[in-house]
Amino acid sequence: MDEVNIRSSLLQNALAGIITKVIREKTGYHPQLQFNDGIRITYDGDKAKVHLNVDAELKKEDLEAIIRKVI
Repeated sequence: MDEVNIRSSLLQNALAGIITKVIREKTGYHPQLQFNDGIRITYDGDKAKVHLNVDAELKKEDLEAIIRKVI
């Protein structure tokens, strides 16, 4: 089993920026993401498991729009 742990705040911030950009392009929402406790990825040959502890900050209107789409 392979495992990757990303604890560098520089790399975490870069990944948060990339993910934010993808979310903005796909949905139009612009959350501010912050990873807590790093990023852990394990791979067993068939499946990859990604563990994220993320805080996201977004406008109230965006959150309400997301909830309306889900319900």
